[in-house]
Amino acid sequence: MVLSDQDDLRAVATNLLAFFADESCGQCTPCRVGTEKMLTLLEGDEWDVALLTRLSQVMVDASICGLGQAAPNPVLGLLKGFRGELAAQNVIIKG
Repeated sequence: MVLSDQDDLRAVATNLLAFFADESCGQCTPCRVGTEKMLTLLEGDEWDVALLTRLSQVMVDASICGLGQAAPNPVLGLLKGFRGELAAQNVIIKG
């Protein structure tokens, strides 16, 4: 995925998580509940890195299919490589 320096990273992340939540078949709890919980966390004023990381690990380890295992990747990627850009866009990173 290619983004410009003008893109709103929070909007991109929430859009991707909304897609994953919508596409979840609902068969397994880590994916069904995890995508909704992560979406809720991303919509908040602060992003709790420890909580997002733990939730991501549970989703990757326990989801039955690739959708649930891949859903956290956009968020983890932003937290790994774009913290400065997120802060510039008024996303408060906690932890």
